[in-house]
Order: sequence, then C-alpha cells, then structure tokens
Amino acid sequence: MQKILTTLSLTIMLFTIHTALKHKMHRKMKLERLKNLAVLMAGHPIRGSIEHTPGGEMAVVQMRDVDPEKGIQKDGLCRINLKGRKKPDYLRQGDILFVGRGYRIFAVLVDENLEQAVASPHFFILQIKPGALIRPDYLAWYINHTRAQKYFSSHVEGTALPYINRTVLEKLLVILPPLQVQDLIVNAYRCSLREKALLEALIEKKKFLLDELLDKTLNHYDTHEDRL
Repeated sequence: MQKILTTLSLTIMLFTIHTALKHKMHRKMKLERLKNLAVLMAGHPIRGSIEHTPGGEMAVVQMRDVDPEKGIQKDGLCRINLKGRKKPDYLRQGDILFVGRGYRIFAVLVDENLEQAVASPHFFILQIKPGALIRPDYLAWYINHTRAQKYFSSHVEGTALPYINRTVLEKLLVILPPLQVQDLIVNAYRCSLREKALLEALIEKKKFLLDELLDKTLNHYDTHEDRL
C-alpha cells in the first residue's frame, strides 16, 4: 500500500510540474459562461413523495444518492412507475447533476449509462453542448473547485435553505485550459481521491491492529477471579 501511495503522490507532483510548464505556453486562458458550454434542464417532474415500487419501470436519483466525492450511489436507487404524459429524459453518461439547494452546493458526474434512470426535480441537469471544448468530468470538477464555490457563496439566496438560482448558475465563468490539461487535472483529482481512500483504509487498519494488540495486553492482567 505504501508503494501505491508513493506512486500516487509522484503522479500529482509530476502533474504540478507539467501544468506549470503548460501555463507558460498558454498564458491567455479562455473564459466562458457556463450557459455557453452546457444545456441546463430541470429534473423529471415527480409529484408527491417518491416511494419505491419493486419492479418499477424507471429508477430515480435523489439527493440522498449523490456525494461530491463518491459520485452517484447506484445501489438502492428507488424505482417507480412512469406517470403523466411527459416523456422522461433518461440520464446518460456524461450528464452532470447539479445540487443547488442546501449547505453543500456541488456537482456529480454521471460516469456510466444508467438503465432507465431519471433525476429528481431537485437537480439541474447539465449536458455539454456539441462542439464545446470542455470535458464533462472537468466541468463537474470545476463546479466543486474553490473558484466556483467562492462564486456560489457570494450569490447564494435564501436563509433557512440556501439555494443557487438558474441565472446564477448559467453566469458562472469557467476557465477553459486545453483539453489535454483538463484531462490531466481530472486524472490528478482522481488520484487524490484514491490516495485519500487508501489513507483512510490504512488508518482503520492500524486502529484495528492497535486495538487488537492492546486487548492482548489486557489479557495478561485479566484473570477469572477478578471478573464480577
């Protein structure tokens, strides 16, 4: 595991050096409003509460199913039967789900095709426009990055339940490095997430081993006569 962590750290270091060199070659970074890069749609209109129907014809991604780091938790999605006349816009690989309500404003990438799944009405769905020079995974990362988060913090509305309206989202300025650099950024971010997961697993393993060792130590002082 230590070798894996070292490799990941080295990858991130090399990325930093490479990006610094790229910056000298591309001093003029292109800026573009999000509305020029992606089409925004609302989630599927569902009236009332969403209750699971075994064997339902479509799955529904809800707020509880998404996490900015873990993505979409596909196991356990509610299934419902289609109601109403509106034909569902099923989620497809490359779509981005934007959570604009609550104290965590973030985006999640649909990184694989989901079988007949829709997003609940609480999401905005972003689809990259044809010809836009941006990767969907880079846009999802950018929305979650500090630059975009500062923008959202200064334009949030509401007090009891903060939210970002559609216009604010559409006006977000996105930095567009070359596609190759976008790819490097996304790969470095994924490496950092894998490294974080490995470190957390290592910490848990060390805690387990330490608890086991300390328990064995106590066993030397534990006699039957001492027990109540």
